[in-house]
Amino acid sequence: MLRHFFHLGRAYFELDHRQAKAYLWLLFFTAAIVCSPLFTYYLYPAPYDVGDVRLILQEAELKDSLSVSLSSNKSVALFHKRMDEMKQEDWIAAGLPAYLSKRILKYQSKVKRLRKVNDLYAIYGMDSSRVIQVKPYLIELEVSRPPITIKKQQPSLIVLDINTADSVALEALPAIGTVLSKRILKYRELLKGYASKKQYAEIYGITPEALTVLQKWTEIKAVPIVSSIKTADYQKLNGHFYLSGKDARFILGQLKIKSTCWEELQPGLEPKAQEHIEELKLYYPCE
Repeated sequence: MLRHFFHLGRAYFELDHRQAKAYLWLLFFTAAIVCSPLFTYYLYPAPYDVGDVRLILQEAELKDSLSVSLSSNKSVALFHKRMDEMKQEDWIAAGLPAYLSKRILKYQSKVKRLRKVNDLYAIYGMDSSRVIQVKPYLIELEVSRPPITIKKQQPSLIVLDINTADSVALEALPAIGTVLSKRILKYRELLKGYASKKQYAEIYGITPEALTVLQKWTEIKAVPIVSSIKTADYQKLNGHFYLSGKDARFILGQLKIKSTCWEELQPGLEPKAQEHIEELKLYYPCE
């Protein structure tokens, strides 16, 4: 069968016998070169790959750590002393050289006392192996911390009269800042004074916390009366925040016709004035 394909290839490419054999050898060597990595991997495998090297290193580190821990466990402490009571012969008995024990005593006398085992790392020449070696001999000092006392701040606030308080007194209240205190005073000027605590909710930009504080720590001692409704003029009526110029002209026109009060005037007022009719009765009483 191979011979049959060989002759078919010669006939197709119009090659003689010698040329066909040369092309076959060329194809064979090309295939051998391409597949050579596979053969070398299976015939001559690498002793270790990257993963094997990492595993070997991890095993070596594990053996080293186990040997250190076993050696530390084998060393039985012959005594236990406080770190600040250790003398030079005690440090030497714990396994430290004489020069290092002198260095520790000098550090404690001139710098600070040793309280924790980790404080030994601050001394030049003390590494982790030596710290582990002397740790069984040492007793750490307990750091005495003063008890934490939480002082309950008693509120030193007083109830303010909202119609007489200034910005300094308002800013002393919780949740009332400089901007909000100015808005409270500005709205008080527009209203000619606060007549009800419900009006606090109408202050621009007031938060629920500030509203609660105002309702708790303020009071309205006297209702600010602008004028009697019967003696009020256009300027007194139009100057109020709840009343417009149209409302002022309507009220004065009705008063010229007959003696009336807010119940009769309410249907002809603007929606804003109708909404605050109860407050208007306080600002402009009928009697």
